[in-house]
Amino acid sequence: MHGRLATVTDRRQALRLRRLAFSLLMGGAAHTLVCWLILQWGFFRGGAAVFYPLFGTIWAGHLGLLLFARTGLNRRLKNPAMTEPVMIWCIVTLLASALYLDQGRLAVMAFFFAILHQGVFRVRRRQVARAAALAVAGYALVLLYLNARGDLAQPLLEAGQWLLFSLVTLAMVLLASEITTIRLRLRERNGQLAELLERIQDLAVKDELTGLYSRRHAMELLAKACGQARRGAFLLAVGFVDLDHFKRINDRHGHLFGDQVLVRFAELTRRYLGDKDMAARLGGEEFLIMLPVIDMEQALTSVERLMSALRAQRFMAAPALEVTASVGLTVVGHGESPDEVLVRADRLLYQAKAAGRDRIITAGPP
Repeated sequence: MHGRLATVTDRRQALRLRRLAFSLLMGGAAHTLVCWLILQWGFFRGGAAVFYPLFGTIWAGHLGLLLFARTGLNRRLKNPAMTEPVMIWCIVTLLASALYLDQGRLAVMAFFFAILHQGVFRVRRRQVARAAALAVAGYALVLLYLNARGDLAQPLLEAGQWLLFSLVTLAMVLLASEITTIRLRLRERNGQLAELLERIQDLAVKDELTGLYSRRHAMELLAKACGQARRGAFLLAVGFVDLDHFKRINDRHGHLFGDQVLVRFAELTRRYLGDKDMAARLGGEEFLIMLPVIDMEQALTSVERLMSALRAQRFMAAPALEVTASVGLTVVGHGESPDEVLVRADRLLYQAKAAGRDRIITAGPP
């Protein structure tokens, strides 16, 4: 169980790393290329002396985030995918480069929509709204700062571009909100379907009243266990259990009380049988138990402990009632089929009932 959980965790971490690498490396490369072209056309303020240190710092940040995730430190975060921190970092890099552009500022800020697209399917709507507010407000502050310095050649055109950016961002946020609502509904429906599937699976393999395995599933498990026993993996003890005078209990105390007795016996099997043992309800008051053991003596000791616990049970609705059971107990012989084992266990059970009930009759393979 622990190994499977670790494998799933490692796969999730590998997926996070791939997504993070794609977002930072591909997005960072596209951002860098556009700004480098603007540099070549002579519209990057400060020229190469500003461009290379700025993008060196930006790429150091990208690689730092990747290294943080690669070392596994992201697993300590509330959101190990780091979607919102990465979105904020990428928005800051766009705004930092926008400070030095004389032309093409809107083209660079348009990369924000790719950033927003990455977050729509992974974060909540309020986180998308925060990212949008940061981009719109940051873009406005960049324009105000440059205008105050007299570095905006066409303030009205820049203001119009900012307004266009803001309107498109608003539309994206509204769309993202609708997508998030749909995503949450799908997640809720998937959760309901998973619960329903688990319920159906339980009904297929477990008895609804007692929670023990059903007869059909017990037969499948018995066939597998007999195969393993034949290969010498272990010695398998098989027992038929029948609660004594159960019809009398139902007639005197009612079927609801009878159900309580069955449930109590099922609880005792879970408490007194081992982790590798198995119990199933075959129907009515009949049960099947399977115990991987070293020898018959060990199996007999386990079943006697279970029967003693059953005898000691007391019920508020019938304080004087003592519930007992008859058991036919055997072990699987070399080359025996499940049907042969069940026939012998059933015969031993009837011998126990014929001998006066409340006893365990044992026999090895012929």
